[in-house]
Amino acid sequence: MLEAILDRANMRAAWEDVQANQGAPGIDAVTLKRWGRNWEANVERLRQQVRANTYHPNRPKRFKVLKKDGTFRELSILTVTDRVLQRAALKVLEPLFERRFLNCSFGYRPKRSVANAITAVVRHRERGRVWVVDADIEKCFDNLDHALILDLMKPNVPDVMVMNLLAAWLKTGASRSNSAERSVSNLPSEIRNLKSKVGVPLGAVLSPLMCNVVLHELDVALTRPGWTLVRYADDFIVLADSEEQTAWARVDVEEALTGLKLRLNERKTRLTSFEQGFRFLGVDFKDDTYAYVCQQKQIKVKGPTTRLLYDYHPQFY
Repeated sequence: MLEAILDRANMRAAWEDVQANQGAPGIDAVTLKRWGRNWEANVERLRQQVRANTYHPNRPKRFKVLKKDGTFRELSILTVTDRVLQRAALKVLEPLFERRFLNCSFGYRPKRSVANAITAVVRHRERGRVWVVDADIEKCFDNLDHALILDLMKPNVPDVMVMNLLAAWLKTGASRSNSAERSVSNLPSEIRNLKSKVGVPLGAVLSPLMCNVVLHELDVALTRPGWTLVRYADDFIVLADSEEQTAWARVDVEEALTGLKLRLNERKTRLTSFEQGFRFLGVDFKDDTYAYVCQQKQIKVKGPTTRLLYDYHPQFY
């Protein structure tokens, strides 16, 4: 698996993706332009460092942005070198996990988008599931448990050196430390006894995949008993046929999240309905209508049609 990641063609494709995505320099101040002047030599050096076990990721460059609700979100910028290697790893790891992920999950997955998620919500509404658990996970990315991530990834990542890479990226990008030791089963001895840490950096290439790996367990826990779920990364709703069912669904959500060492944001989580109205993924749902803003114009759609979502609306892709 490590050789697949370090394959020259894969590494070149990873560099081309990073270059196309643009982005600012990381903590080492090396820009894409500077890295790109000698990208072939930089890629070869990186391959050799990983094989020799002398590669050490840099800590992310962090900054805060103001959210609409007045709170701040911490974002991270990796160095170009770390972005290239994580992108190369993603190209190999993502297909392995895509085979397991469920259809109710839409965020940060190939050929899936916000438009697909909104379409699913509209279709469930038309089938009579008009009661909703509008859920919000308390600082999901900040609270993802490293031991749990590694434990869940291990069955699909049998390569010890790749697991060591994942552990190194997690450790470097951790949002905070937890002094308690936590048992990590079925992991290589090199990383089994790490102190448990939490948090994956928003902005790191592999963070969305790690989030989906953990929340896939939520998908399984909720769909197995028959709940209807639409999830986009850490943003999700559960749809039901009655108000009573939403109360039971919320209990199941809380139990599933507890097992994943996460919890609901009580202030932002509520039981609601299409009649009362709610907002999901930037779209306002009310009765049989949904609405969103595009290019400073409000688009309002009544009924089951979702064709407009697939016109060119960048916020949905």
